[in-house]
Amino acid sequence: MSTTRKNRKHSLSEKLKTIELYESGYGSTIIGRRLKIEESSVKYWIRVYQNKGFLGLEKQSYNQVNSEIKAHAVRDVLEKSLSFKSVAFKYNVSFSAVRSWTQQVKSQGYEILSKIKQGQPTKDMGRPKKKQPETELEKLQEELRYLRAENAYLKKLRALVQERIARESGKLSESSKN
Repeated sequence: MSTTRKNRKHSLSEKLKTIELYESGYGSTIIGRRLKIEESSVKYWIRVYQNKGFLGLEKQSYNQVNSEIKAHAVRDVLEKSLSFKSVAFKYNVSFSAVRSWTQQVKSQGYEILSKIKQGQPTKDMGRPKKKQPETELEKLQEELRYLRAENAYLKKLRALVQERIARESGKLSESSKN
């Protein structure tokens, strides 16, 4: 069983500790074992640090990538046989994005890159907006529905109040017997 933890986010302090050990002369294998971090992550952070310094290790903000950059990234993978990780690093995008673009180009061609929308589609949240009644009949029907609901609510409220009063008066009579 491996002692490293996969698929977890790493803090900036872990990344800085990795660089500190690297600067002290330790290799990526030893650093990974000592900190219980995947060796591939250690190597990636070292490469980022060598190219961008400490700022490269901080969490990057989301950046939109145009279809031209996507096409260059995919060509690097398909034509130059570069790895997804190295291309992701080169264009400052995620590994999964490069892999996804490459798979889409293989199945649908380069034209698909200009059609891909960034981010997740918006979700229709909450209740749908009520449409306003237009005719007099619709207005009256809406008012009737509202009044019926209000009436049902008031009946339920009255029943609950009466139940509470009965329960409290029952407790009072029990306590007076003692």
